[in-house]
Amino acid sequence: SDNNTKARVVFLEHYLIENTDEQHMLTSEELVRIYEQNGFKANRNTVRDDIITLQEQGVDVIDDLKGKAKAFYIGVRLFENAELKTLADAVSSSRFITADKSEALIKKLAQLTSVHNRAKLLESSLESNRLKTESLGIFRTIDTINMAISEKKKIRFQYIDYLPNKEEILRHDGKWYIVSPQALLWNDDRYYSLAYSDEKKIIIPYRIDRMRNTEIIDEPAVKVEDFNVAEYSRKVLHMYDGDVEEQKVTLQAENKYLLNVIDRFGEDISTKQIDDNHFSAEITVR
Repeated sequence: SDNNTKARVVFLEHYLIENTDEQHMLTSEELVRIYEQNGFKANRNTVRDDIITLQEQGVDVIDDLKGKAKAFYIGVRLFENAELKTLADAVSSSRFITADKSEALIKKLAQLTSVHNRAKLLESSLESNRLKTESLGIFRTIDTINMAISEKKKIRFQYIDYLPNKEEILRHDGKWYIVSPQALLWNDDRYYSLAYSDEKKIIIPYRIDRMRNTEIIDEPAVKVEDFNVAEYSRKVLHMYDGDVEEQKVTLQAENKYLLNVIDRFGEDISTKQIDDNHFSAEITVR
């Protein structure tokens, strides 16, 4: 029946994605056996037709030879292994994601590769012993901020400080901050909400792991025209909560450090040659 064919093709797609790659191919005979073990009637023609259906739908099923028999595997995936490894390492080393959440995210990323590569990815990425915050509500906060940005609404939240004994207290006796979030920014291994403060009339970076009880309020957000996150992050040398005026600064250094300056401040900074060994660069920073 049609339904049976659909179920079988969907099963085949999942099975190939989960179990095959260039090093692990399956022949038609093996696939007939797998079909039968999973309650589908099949022969080699069934396998051939189902593979063609998948290929026509854009699934990258490659046919090759395994010994003398024709065999199949999934070629291009959404993510290559090196890309997954990079993402998993970023999650693992990020300080604002708790250890438990890191592990859960890396396990989800591992689902995107074949079962044969999964163990390797998990093993290498879950070993990281980076410092981790234990701020469990951080994903809820990120979610709320994202929603506020897309709905163009303001948010309110309370902000924490620490006492010398490391006990958390709410800043300014639990005062509510009311802001218009413009963007989220990951900087120096911290995650910030860049938001326009109604009170101070400027954009302030608020550390997401220090925000508490974040909620959307039913007021239209203030939209800061021409706000550019990349430029903002290039100008802010080190984020902290507070308003700092922009300053023009001239750096002078040996030629060998020009690369570092360009890396940090971009290629369009203005530079001058001072003598054979030194240059100066004019930058705008907060």
